[in-house]
Amino acid sequence: MKKKSKCRVLLIPLLGKGTLLAMKYLIILLMAFHLNGFSEVKAQRVAEYKVENANLKSCIKKVEQLTGKGFIYNGNDLERVGNITLHLKDVELNELLTRLLDGSGYTYELVNGVIAIIKEKNVPQKTIEQERLKGIVRDVRGNALPGVTVLIKGTNLGVVTDTAGRFMLTIPREKEIVLVLSFVGMEKQEVKVMDFQREIQVVMREKADELDEVVITGYSETTKRKAAGSVAVLTREAFENKIPTSVDDILQGLVAGVSVTAKSGRPGESAKIRVRGINTIQGDAEPLWVVDGVPLQDDLPDINTTQIKSGNLNEIFINGVGGINPSDIENVTILKDAAAAAIYGSRAAGGVIVITTKSGRPGKMKVNYSMSLTMGLKPQRDANLMNSKEKLAWEQELWDEFSADAFASKGATHVAVVGITGMVRANKLGKNGILWTDSENFSPMSDSEKEAYLNDLSSHSTDWFDELFRNSFEMNHHLSLSGGDQKYTYYFSLGYTSQEGLVRKTDYERYNLNFRLRMMPLPKLSIDATIKVSRLESGSYSGSVDPFTYAYFANPYERPYNADGSYRADMTYQNLSAINDGDIGVDLLPANGFNILREIDETSGRNDKMTTSGSLNLRYNITNKIAFTGLLSYTYDHNKSEDVIGKDTYAAFTDRLYFDNTNANWTPYGSITQTASSGDSYNARGQFSYVDTYWNDHSISVLAGAELRGNKSKRFYTKRYGYDPDTGNFSTPVNPEPGSDDASAYANLMDQLSGQSIKENTFASFYASLDYTFLDRYILNASFRTDGSNNFGSKEQFNPTWSLGAAWHMDQENFMSALWPYINRLTLRAAAGYTGNVVQGVYKQLVIKYGSAYWNGEKTGSIDKAPNPRLRWEKTRDMKVAVDFGLFDERVSGLVEGYYRKSYDVISNSVLSSTTGFRSMVYNASDIVNKGIEGTLRVVALDISDFKINVGANVAWNYNKLARYRNSNGVTLVDGKFEGYPQDAIFGGKLIGIDPWTGYYLYKLRPDANIKETSDLNDIKNYRYYIGTENAPVTGGFNVQFVYRNLSLNVGASYACGGKTKSLMDSPANCDKVAWYGNETPQSPYSDLYRNHLNVTKDMTDRWTEDRTIGTKYPRIVDYLGESLSLRTYNAMSNTIVNGAFYESNSYLRIRDITLSYSFPKPMLQRMGLSSVMMYFTMNNFFTFTDYSGIDPETPGATYPITRSMSFGLSVGF
Repeated sequence: MKKKSKCRVLLIPLLGKGTLLAMKYLIILLMAFHLNGFSEVKAQRVAEYKVENANLKSCIKKVEQLTGKGFIYNGNDLERVGNITLHLKDVELNELLTRLLDGSGYTYELVNGVIAIIKEKNVPQKTIEQERLKGIVRDVRGNALPGVTVLIKGTNLGVVTDTAGRFMLTIPREKEIVLVLSFVGMEKQEVKVMDFQREIQVVMREKADELDEVVITGYSETTKRKAAGSVAVLTREAFENKIPTSVDDILQGLVAGVSVTAKSGRPGESAKIRVRGINTIQGDAEPLWVVDGVPLQDDLPDINTTQIKSGNLNEIFINGVGGINPSDIENVTILKDAAAAAIYGSRAAGGVIVITTKSGRPGKMKVNYSMSLTMGLKPQRDANLMNSKEKLAWEQELWDEFSADAFASKGATHVAVVGITGMVRANKLGKNGILWTDSENFSPMSDSEKEAYLNDLSSHSTDWFDELFRNSFEMNHHLSLSGGDQKYTYYFSLGYTSQEGLVRKTDYERYNLNFRLRMMPLPKLSIDATIKVSRLESGSYSGSVDPFTYAYFANPYERPYNADGSYRADMTYQNLSAINDGDIGVDLLPANGFNILREIDETSGRNDKMTTSGSLNLRYNITNKIAFTGLLSYTYDHNKSEDVIGKDTYAAFTDRLYFDNTNANWTPYGSITQTASSGDSYNARGQFSYVDTYWNDHSISVLAGAELRGNKSKRFYTKRYGYDPDTGNFSTPVNPEPGSDDASAYANLMDQLSGQSIKENTFASFYASLDYTFLDRYILNASFRTDGSNNFGSKEQFNPTWSLGAAWHMDQENFMSALWPYINRLTLRAAAGYTGNVVQGVYKQLVIKYGSAYWNGEKTGSIDKAPNPRLRWEKTRDMKVAVDFGLFDERVSGLVEGYYRKSYDVISNSVLSSTTGFRSMVYNASDIVNKGIEGTLRVVALDISDFKINVGANVAWNYNKLARYRNSNGVTLVDGKFEGYPQDAIFGGKLIGIDPWTGYYLYKLRPDANIKETSDLNDIKNYRYYIGTENAPVTGGFNVQFVYRNLSLNVGASYACGGKTKSLMDSPANCDKVAWYGNETPQSPYSDLYRNHLNVTKDMTDRWTEDRTIGTKYPRIVDYLGESLSLRTYNAMSNTIVNGAFYESNSYLRIRDITLSYSFPKPMLQRMGLSSVMMYFTMNNFFTFTDYSGIDPETPGATYPITRSMSFGLSVGF
């Protein structure tokens, strides 16, 4: 209970004889008790007393609060005494009063415990002149705010705004004062006032705390307490101390139900994001990105000619989100269900991610600079590959078993040659490294020379991962300036990121410029203007051989360089067909052979994307309840790429023109492929809103508007052979021996080397929403939208979507009062609705794609797909229930949600009779179901004066199923999906073990297997089982934060459970490279003799042989061209079944970041003249817990892995 004040204010008339008489009696009374009370005042001590720019009346009141003493004084007189600043510790009361009253013209006397403040005789008093200050306070929407407390900083002088949001305050006349404004649910603001004649205008913003986070949908703003949909909000704190490489990467592990998976560790590569599963087959399952209310509309046309394929180009920057600098982000709002995202209608089926960038705040200009330096480390996980000595011994073992006898017999028609050992033993490699194909100079080695050559090879092992990977360096710089006053605020920033890749010659750079200006030129009008410019550059190699595949399979005895430093040709990687006697034509190699480092050094791929966007958002308050909001935005982007192939590379050799394909004496020439695309997009939106409160209990907010958006892009491409990178010129080769039809073939080639493609889309939409609140505890949200698109037939162009949601704040009910000490927040939410999706690249009309060939002077084309005039939007029906709770005054808080989503009219392929002229046709033929449960928990584990421990965790389980496929004539779709199973389902055989009699894998028959004859033992349907899914059904993350004063330690992690991936790496060497047809087909790659031509894992020697029939890890090895063993007759041989043995779990728990940060204390900052300084050190991806046998469980296979890195960061505020 608040202590009652003992202060007695004596109000004395300022004029008349009565005044003098009263003062005389008062002085006599005080002197009578002076001696008795003085010792009492001297004895009492005050621990600490501090005032700043306060008047004397406020100072005396503070003394009374600290001591409990009663005072008597003339309040009007003391209020006029000048400002006082005083700071004392452990002081006696009498000394405090003496210091406080010194020079004020007042003294004190004590009478019976009551201290009287009286005027000293003949002492001038410090007084100040006063004047009146007027102002008005509004929220960000321009609505007047009544009840706002306005105080002069450092005093208790203040007023409260009236019903019109206005205030008038009598203040002392000074050069400047600072007003402090506070209001429930709003951020406290300080406003410096220097012009006292001008009316002050203040805009207050809603406070985003844990209990009532602000939700920004892009169309409006609300709070979590008023929202019934599934919404997650990440404030700028979630991005602090994180290396700002990309937005999507930072989201990983932070939000339940938002699965973020890296596609690769390549610099600038965007991640794969899925919000509550996959709900389309041919469409885009990525979420819609919205930046400052403007949806991103990047759309790059495909290139598909005989000579150029889009997939061969460096197209890393198609996703527009890569141009956003994370350092410019204020918050991220993720809309996960229809109730939250249906306002976006037919673009929201994959979820919506709304990014709000930073803006300025009123006050003097603030300058902030941040930087980070990162060192990326080479991959540390061991692939367990053989070294040179082990590989050569393994090759010798295979030679002895499969080839030695045949070679010794001299008359054998087939001798299997595997590895460099096989080449040496079979006299394919002679003295001085000369191959047998050079008949003039070839001379076979003697037996002793062969042994010496192989021994020399075994003395050195090349770690190709070490040769191709490197420790990389990354740096980020960000500079921002912000400030303004009550009529305008500004935010300006510059950003730069430079990142080296783990592979030589891979790099990435990003440049950002961001400017945001908010203005309030009129009391009812506010304008928000933004300009964003970004430039992304990426560099890479452009060879035809993937370095990661090469590093895994290249033989360890091969060397990258000769003794003189020149590139050394790889003797084994590309020559399997040439050294063996199969029926596949010999692979020609360039005269200088194949070297992976030459491929990296002498090829290049550059990509450069420039994006400029501007938006204008205005709001006009027609009345205090009705407002109009308009948005105009325009974006222009230019994307160009350039791939250069050096003439001496293997990539150039494999890209020869048609007349050089079989020409062993060709003159080498390179090529350059260039593309340039330009596109623009626009968005125009207008909406009216109405907000009102009735009878203090009913609040309503209505929104209605229309939107028009569109985008158009054009892409040019050209390829030139005979390119010279030194001069930039080119000389196209010609056929040295032209035939009769060469002119036509050459003309067709020229037509294929250049062209353009164009894509254009237009959408129109109408939307409305309603939010209703009763007693601040019953919430109702409703929204409606209809979208129109030119992608569909006239009867199907518009797609209406809607949502309805309700929330009940049970913690506000009276029957919960007994539980309030334990349950301080409890909310139930339920919602349902529809969203949609549009699939690009499918057509309602008959579409002819023009080709580059001409016939009799007329252009020609092709019709790829049958038209479907009934083609329509994909739709998703969404339902959810949720419980949101807070316990023990928010020491424990959490959210549990369950959802069910059914997508229907999903576009998929259906087989057509060949008599129609088409093989397939797209229909709205499928239904997809996603259901799951999500949980989020936050715990304040410890919160004492200087030490805090906070723990946060989230988990999500999603089950995806292709529920129905209409008009199918079987179980499977053309798209490879199975009805009744997840879209990414894995099917295969269940391995029993290795058959001791045959040495092949033995698979379990299905319970319903129908075995009537021997051929049934090869039938796929008798073995096929559902094994699992490629995408992990369980994902999540956790975060633990330890804080001690200004020191903080943060540990963040992400995990994925239940996904499977094939552990078997597909080798470039296999029996298919040797012959079209053989005598004994290997059941699996592990049984393929020719796979061992390149490197394998150390444990491959643990295999089935006639002497070891049980207890082995790998099956028997067979020679595809050797004697038939008739093993395929009684065993499952289909890859679909056999591969089931090679799937393993890629579940993992990754400690993504461990960050130690320190913020400088305020006293130190004041001495330095800075507002903030923070330093941090981060270890990224240092610990990964997994049973996956490959290099990286998140990016499995021979791909660009994610590896460890260390970072140092610094942030300074001026």
